[in-house]
Amino acid sequence: MKYVVVFILSVIYISVSAQTGGSRRDTILFAGHPYAPYLNVIYTADVLEGRSIPTSITPTSQKICFDKKMRIKTITSRGPAEICVFINTKIGLIGYTPLKRGSAAVCDIKPELSDFRFSIIGLKGNVFNYFNNKKKDIIEHWVQTGNSNTYQYEFSNTTSSAQLRKKTERRDYCDGKVKAQLYKVDGQPQEWFLFGKHYPDAITMQPKKFLGQFAVGYQYSDKGLFIIMQMTDAAIDSKILELEDVETCFVPSPFKIFEDEQQTKMSENIAKQRQRIMRDREKKERYPSCESKKMEWINFQEEALNRQEENLRKSKQGNMMQHVQTQQAQANLMNYDDMIQTMIYETELKLCRAQQSQAENPSEGKQKKIQCLQESLTQQKQAKQKFQQINTQYRNEPGKQVSEKAKEMLKAMRPCD
Repeated sequence: MKYVVVFILSVIYISVSAQTGGSRRDTILFAGHPYAPYLNVIYTADVLEGRSIPTSITPTSQKICFDKKMRIKTITSRGPAEICVFINTKIGLIGYTPLKRGSAAVCDIKPELSDFRFSIIGLKGNVFNYFNNKKKDIIEHWVQTGNSNTYQYEFSNTTSSAQLRKKTERRDYCDGKVKAQLYKVDGQPQEWFLFGKHYPDAITMQPKKFLGQFAVGYQYSDKGLFIIMQMTDAAIDSKILELEDVETCFVPSPFKIFEDEQQTKMSENIAKQRQRIMRDREKKERYPSCESKKMEWINFQEEALNRQEENLRKSKQGNMMQHVQTQQAQANLMNYDDMIQTMIYETELKLCRAQQSQAENPSEGKQKKIQCLQESLTQQKQAKQKFQQINTQYRNEPGKQVSEKAKEMLKAMRPCD
C-alpha cells in the first residue's frame, strides 16, 4: 500500500496531545502594532495552548474543517518545492496537498478533480490519504486509512529537549507583516526563526506540541506558543511564505475506504478459489500415476488459501504504518512464497501428464513441451531459493520483500501451453 511520503517528514515534529487548562486569549496582545488585527488572528492554537483537546475524526462521514492555511517553500538537494498546509487549531488536524517541485503549491481542496490528492493527520493519531482514480469517464473516490481510524498512529516523542537560545538576527515574513527572531541550539547548525508574543533568552520546545509540516508551523514551548516561520540546516531550508486565517472545509462522504474494498474483493476471490479447488478435486485424473502430483497441488492450494484468509484478518489488526506484524500480514496478502510453490506443484503435474501422454503417443511437439516444462521447473525452483534469501535479507522490511520477489516472479513465469 502506498502512502504520501510527506507524512514521514511530519512525524518528526507532530504532536499527539495537548495540556488542559490555559488562560483566556489576550485579544490586544499586539496592540499598537501596524498589523495587530492580522497577528492576533494567526497567533492562536487552542489545542496546543490547552483551551481544547485533540479529537478523533472519521475518514468518510463528517465534514472536516480548517481555520488556518500556510503556503510553505522548502529547498533540499532535489531543489525547491512548495506545499500548502491547512490546520485546524481547535481539534488538532493538519491537511496538506501534494508537494509541488519547481512550481507553486496547490492551495485549493477540490475533490471533484480527477487528479485530486489530499492527506490529513490528526493529533489523536488519524492518518487519512484521499485520492481519486479515473476509470474511463468515471472518477472513483478513495481514502487509505492504514487502519488508523481504529488503531491510531502512536507518534513518538522526538522533539529535541535542547534549549534554543536567542540570537541577534531577525527576519520578515508574509510580506513584512511578521518579524521573527533567530534561535539556535549552541553547537548545532539548525536555525529557527520564531514569532511569538515575546522573545525570552532561552526556549525549550515541548514534545508532541506541534502543528505544521516540514518543521515549520505552530509549536508550543515552555515559554508559550510560537510560530516557526523558518527552519534551516545543512539538508533543508523550510519557510512559511503565506499564513492566513481561513474557513475551509472538506466533505469526504463520497470517498470509499480502500482497505474495506480490498477486504471485500479478496474475500470474494478466496471463496471463488475454494470452489475451483473443489471442482478440481472431484474431477477424475486421466493418468492414475499422476494422481499424487494432482493431490499435492490441490492440497497446497487449500493451505495457501487458509494462510491468505488469516493474513486478511491480521491486516486489519493494528496500524499499518507502524505495526510490523500488520505490515507483514498486508504484504503476505500477495504471498509470493505460496505462489511460487503452487507454480512448482502445477508444473510438476503438467510435466507428469505430458510424459504420460508422450509415452502413449509420441510426437515431436509433445517432447518440446516436456523440455519447456522441465526448464520452467528449474527456473521456478531457483526463484524459490531466491525468495528464501530475500526473506532473510529483508526480514524487517515487508514492502521490500514484496517488490524484490515480484521481480524474481516475472523471471519464473514461462508458459509452455
